Amino acid sequence: MPEFTPVYLPQSGPNDITATIAEWSKPAGRQVQRGEVVGVAETTKSVLDLEAPTAGLFWPLAGPGAEVSVGAIVAAVGGEASSQATAAAWLAQQAQPDAATKAPAAAGAARIGTLKAQLLAQRHGIELAQVPSVHERITEADVQSYLAAQAAAPSAVPAAPANAPVTYSVAPAADELRDLVEDRYPYVGPQRLLIIGGGNGAIQILDALAKLPHQRAVAILDDNPAIHGKSVAGVPVLGAIDVARAVDMAAARQIDAAVISISTSIAARTRIFEQWKSRGLAFANVVHSSCVIGMNVHWGEGNVVMALCHFGACATIGDNNFLSAYCSIEHHCVLGRHCSFGPAVVTSSRVQIEDGVRFGSGIYIEPGIRIGAGSVIASGLAITQHIAPQSLLKAHTGYSIRTRSLG
Repeated sequence: MPEFTPVYLPQSGPNDITATIAEWSKPAGRQVQRGEVVGVAETTKSVLDLEAPTAGLFWPLAGPGAEVSVGAIVAAVGGEASSQATAAAWLAQQAQPDAATKAPAAAGAARIGTLKAQLLAQRHGIELAQVPSVHERITEADVQSYLAAQAAAPSAVPAAPANAPVTYSVAPAADELRDLVEDRYPYVGPQRLLIIGGGNGAIQILDALAKLPHQRAVAILDDNPAIHGKSVAGVPVLGAIDVARAVDMAAARQIDAAVISISTSIAARTRIFEQWKSRGLAFANVVHSSCVIGMNVHWGEGNVVMALCHFGACATIGDNNFLSAYCSIEHHCVLGRHCSFGPAVVTSSRVQIEDGVRFGSGIYIEPGIRIGAGSVIASGLAITQHIAPQSLLKAHTGYSIRTRSLG
């Protein structure tokens, strides 16, 4: 078998466990030189180059969209006698060097999923064995596709659990009241919110709500069964994310609106928002009390805005965006829907940001720039030109660490 030099997925940040192959910039079989960029991978906060470790023929071994673990082999560089088939065979040999001496795996053995796939499956209470995949490992994208297919099916929405709150078709009678004031006068008191997701994002929302007298959280839904029946800062986690249960709670006047705490997965935010809106549920804007909001700012719904953000005069904010602390949307900017911002993303005036854009942190955008839908903007960039839809922007940064001389 021809010899190959592996292309490993590097670690971009200390918290990165996996990354997604965004694209291969070189076709299979192309002659490449050592250090030449052959592809791009994407993490939740950055975009990184994949480089050829040596000269030779390039053979990709993970398709675009595949989620792979840090340190995994994603491609190989071989000699003149190499091919895609021999590269694939070589990869299989690396994964199972003693395959010839092992007994064949039992039929129907469980397939391995990536870490993100396992977490997503656990969050939604599904078995990975149920998820179809063309990959050797089940990816997060495979699980998302499976969930989307379930949501589209008429029977996909599970019935409310047996202990779900009672649904009232009319206003409750006096003996059915749980709160003698809020149940009688539901439009007078603070807005009662159902938080979707019980992780770190929920803690951020609860921190903001602690300073907002007109809103309060009354319940949390999360797909992690380990926290069901527990509470987050005193707010009970009732069970899994279940649109049917939320509809019942709204009908029973136990909640007034929902808010999504998930910040890093635009796909999840979008799916939940659109599905729940189609069932008639309202979404609230949660805006930290320290934010500065100019005149004539137009708001959509379902936005989460953390501390010390700024919105200039006549800015337009769409639906279901998550803005971390210290972001600034300047005057006359237009922000679309389903976007996610890391801390300290600063726009100048008249910037237009289309739907589903994910920003890292520490990003500056010049006046009048348009950023196309579905783009990913890595941390530490200054944007000075229009960005086409579905673009990946990465920063060419680096630093060195040395011991100080104290002489």
